[in-house]
Formats: sequence, C-alpha cells, structure tokens
Amino acid sequence: MTSGLIILDKPSGPTSFDCVEMVGKIFGVKKAGHTGTLDPKVTGVLLILLGEARKLAPLFEKLDKTYLGVMYLHREVEKERLVETLKEFEGEIIQLPPIRSRVKRVERKRTIHRLEIKKIDERDITLLIDCEHGTYIRKLFSDIGEEIGCGANMKYLRRIGVDGFKEEETISLEDLKEEKYLIKNEEIISRLKIKKISIKKEEESRVENGVPIPLKNKKFIQEERIAVFVEDKLRAIGTVEKDKIKIDRVLKVD
Repeated sequence: MTSGLIILDKPSGPTSFDCVEMVGKIFGVKKAGHTGTLDPKVTGVLLILLGEARKLAPLFEKLDKTYLGVMYLHREVEKERLVETLKEFEGEIIQLPPIRSRVKRVERKRTIHRLEIKKIDERDITLLIDCEHGTYIRKLFSDIGEEIGCGANMKYLRRIGVDGFKEEETISLEDLKEEKYLIKNEEIISRLKIKKISIKKEEESRVENGVPIPLKNKKFIQEERIAVFVEDKLRAIGTVEKDKIKIDRVLKVD
C-alpha cells in the first residue's frame, strides 16, 4: 500500500490539482491530495500526500511558507523609498483576500517574518518572503505598490520552502519514477516535530475503533496534536483533551 509524501517541484502551467493527478498516476494511487495550493503559473514546493498520508493533511495547515518573487513597479521608485515601505509590511499586517480567492473575503491578520530585497533590475524587484500560512503574495505586492503610490503587480513567484520542507528536496514530474522519493508517514511525523506516544499491540483495536487513550502524565498541552504509534508504525492522529487523547484519524497499515 503506497502511502507518504512527495515534495514536488511544481512547474508553471498545470494547476495544483493537475499535479496531484499526475503524481497519483505515477504511483498507481487513486487517493491523493496536496497541502497549500499554488496558482497555475506559480512554481516550486508543492507537498503531495498519497494514500493514507492524506489523513495527515491537518498537520500541514499552519506551516509557514517561503517565497522568491518578482514585484514589478509601475514606475521608477527611489530605493530608499522602497526599503522604507517594505519595512512597514514586516510583522503583522492586515490582508483582504483577492476577489477570486476561495476563502471568505474579510480582512484578516497575517505575519510577514521577512521581506528582503535580493535584486533590483530597473522596475523588477526580486524579494525573499518568509510568511505565515494563508498570506496572499499577489495581494501583498499590490498593497506595497499602493502604499508607495506607484502601483505594483506580481511578475513571478516561486515557493522555495514550506516550513522544514525545502526547494533542494523537490523532485520534478519528469524525474519522479521511483519510490525512493516517497517520504513515509513515520518520517513525516518526525519532520513536523509532532509528539508521539506508543501503545501496546493489544490496545491497537481500541484505537482503530476510536476509543480515547487515557494520559498518565501532563507533559502534553491541551488541544495539541499527538501521533499514536503501535510498535514502529503510525496508526492514528489524536488531540489532547483534558486527561486523554481523542482519536481524530486512524491510518491503515499493510
């Protein structure tokens, strides 16, 4: 049973869903999904979950993202003015999602951890952006242009990181031929730094039936996500509720 994560280098052109379908066909897996949609023209890190690993999708929802993008200014701007404006967009900002976004169009807070100029080529400004999940980079560039007073738009964008999953690990669709590129479920848990507990083999059926696991100590935080292992296999994802772990999703194993 194929299950795990592929760190795909998404090309420009296909949608994120198209890429999921292509990866699924390569591995002969009917059930697959992605975490963090990229627009068709945007390239870079696209995390694709195959088989049972799809049940781990909630663990990826709040991961920070890193982008390399080119912002095109609609007229020439002094570098000092540009630098000062970019400083205003570091830290917590308020964003109104674009009209065509899939989320409710209301203002929301997002955090820009880093907004760094990498290159200036006339009116093309290459920027490195470290940001909170759910940040709209196209809107960010537009808002920066509006604040400067010259207007701006996104000319190019590449996602080069999703938290600890980096561009250097990506594999192209053309080269994705072997299972060696598949990150197994247990390694996913380690890389996401999810806390783990292990239960005895004889308790496995209780987890499969969704019976909560009592906690014997208080080292866990309320509402924290926990990975439940039987021997060396990931069997479930749960959430700490008072003195127990509520089973949220059970994963099948071979």
